[in-house]
Amino acid sequence: MRDDPYSELRTDPLTGDRVIVAPGRAERLQPLGGSGRRSRLPRIDPTCPFCPGNEAETTTELYRLPPGQGTAWRVRVVANKYPALSPDSAMELAAPSGPWEVGPAPGRHEVIVESPRHDVSVTELDDEGLFEVLVSYRDRFAAAAADPQVMHVVIFRNQGPLANATILHPHSQLVGLPFVPDLISRKLEVSSAHHGERALLLELVEREIEDGSRLIEASECYATFVPYAAAHAHELWVAPRFLPPRFDRLDDQTLREFGVALRRALALVAEALGDPDYNFILQTPPLQEGAETVLPWYGQIIPRQTVAAGFELAVGVRIVETRPEEAVERLKIALPKVAGV
Repeated sequence: MRDDPYSELRTDPLTGDRVIVAPGRAERLQPLGGSGRRSRLPRIDPTCPFCPGNEAETTTELYRLPPGQGTAWRVRVVANKYPALSPDSAMELAAPSGPWEVGPAPGRHEVIVESPRHDVSVTELDDEGLFEVLVSYRDRFAAAAADPQVMHVVIFRNQGPLANATILHPHSQLVGLPFVPDLISRKLEVSSAHHGERALLLELVEREIEDGSRLIEASECYATFVPYAAAHAHELWVAPRFLPPRFDRLDDQTLREFGVALRRALALVAEALGDPDYNFILQTPPLQEGAETVLPWYGQIIPRQTVAAGFELAVGVRIVETRPEEAVERLKIALPKVAGV
């Protein structure tokens, strides 16, 4: 009878959350995997509401690049047709009797259509196209931050059905929340308690660079690595090495440099893991004065290779079957193939 590889209990220094690293479970049958190499899509799909010519099928247009209704758009932002939050905060709800609480859920929920083309991925956009997507992130973040009912902004991208994408056309989403989620509050609390010359995240980034065992690559401004207590196999962070301003206050050059690092990280995941479904999340601090100096923003890429099972749902602790150090080795094998990205 063989002995299983030794399991570890790791703690995320940014949140305090614990993760079980159990490589002995890697040999069991996997319930899910990546989508594999995707079949080619048409350049324009006449049935897709996000394709040019179908603009009337979407809700109110909020933004476009280049600006102006008379121009052919390259990025377009619309209100989500099926919003998680209600734009109208005037609704009143009757309070239930007993220990329950209820209230209106005002906020913003937008869809960022990243290209008029139906058949491109983020890594296939040219430099200017990717930059314009990030500019739209910055501008829509600023619009949400100016909304007095919004306390936290999250921008994310669901790629593929395992990541809960329902439309194939390349797009991201923005949600402006009327509260600060517990996870974000915990990150801010832990980061605020850190006493050092740099913000906790920046110190973690430099430690990852110095250690090297989980590092993919680093430039002067950004580092790409698998975090020490990754809650998902092959999870990647693209984090700044400097203290950036709030995301909506970034200058163009900083935004372009982030785009270069992000494109390479996404291309690496696609090449090394067989083009899996994934979630990209722009992790940002809450809209509190000075929060960005304590908790800088960063990008998080989560390949969707498994789903949370009963144990994880029961106790809120993730089980990861690939050690972060081994995940890096698998990812780095594909680095030569994305050299030109």
